[in-house]
Amino acid sequence: MLSYNLFIFAVSLLVTKAASAPATSSDPAVNKYFVTFGSSTSQTGFSVNGTAPSSKNPIGNPSFPGSTTTGGLNWLGFDIAEFNYTTILAYNLAVGGATTDNTLIPTYTEGIATYVDQVNTFYNAYVHQKPPWSWDDVLIGIWIANNDVGQSFDRNDTSSLYPKVSARYFEQTQRLYDAGARNFVFLTCAPQQLTPLMIEKGPEINAKVAAAVKLYNEVLDKNFQKFKTAHLDARAWLVRPSKAYETAIANPQEYGAPDATCTNEDGVSCLWWNNYHPGIQIHRLLGADVATTVGKPWFNSQ
Repeated sequence: MLSYNLFIFAVSLLVTKAASAPATSSDPAVNKYFVTFGSSTSQTGFSVNGTAPSSKNPIGNPSFPGSTTTGGLNWLGFDIAEFNYTTILAYNLAVGGATTDNTLIPTYTEGIATYVDQVNTFYNAYVHQKPPWSWDDVLIGIWIANNDVGQSFDRNDTSSLYPKVSARYFEQTQRLYDAGARNFVFLTCAPQQLTPLMIEKGPEINAKVAAAVKLYNEVLDKNFQKFKTAHLDARAWLVRPSKAYETAIANPQEYGAPDATCTNEDGVSCLWWNNYHPGIQIHRLLGADVATTVGKPWFNSQ
């Protein structure tokens, strides 16, 4: 385990190197691609109308590591700049506040691109045009669960709602498969009951959040297995963010934090960037889990 000061130095060096120097290769023939959909825990501020990802800036726009909710790199940044096996170009459609579908679980404010919207944007920008990749080189990443639960955990109809949400989720994923995608990594809902925000709400609310997370993930897991069975020519992996969260929370001092609930927008002095979003250390652990789960030819196992 890196010491706290050494970790901060390593992150600083990594951001500087990735933002200013070419990655492993500039040859498109050996590039891999990571196309991601999600919410604030995945966002980097990418616009399909801006500069495309390249070996000089693997997220394309804005400058690396992008507009994140960690204080620095998020899990995606670690995966494409530290845990990468080769050059990975990231086309990240994730938007803060996103849910799966506004008609099922509305976003907290209007105008936020849901998973449905993000897939539509992807189709218009890349599928309906000639994409810059071979689909064999593309990994699809989806982490869209958190706001679906956060915006609905106190509803009385979650047992019927979450199967509908998950069905819509996999309808969109099917569209990605139909476009040509054959490699998918799915991230389950994070253990939101462990966030400072939900802890502050008290044990009764916290128990409702934990129950909603459990139910959502059970439905997601079931439909993930169905997706795998129905698409034998595809590869699909499931990653549970709970492992990364729980590892850091169990030993906050080991990860540079005085306790498990403090917040700091520098992303490294506490485990939490704010009272809802994890900081850099939890994201690094999550990125490592994704890298190890998926492995080559995209990532080195950690």
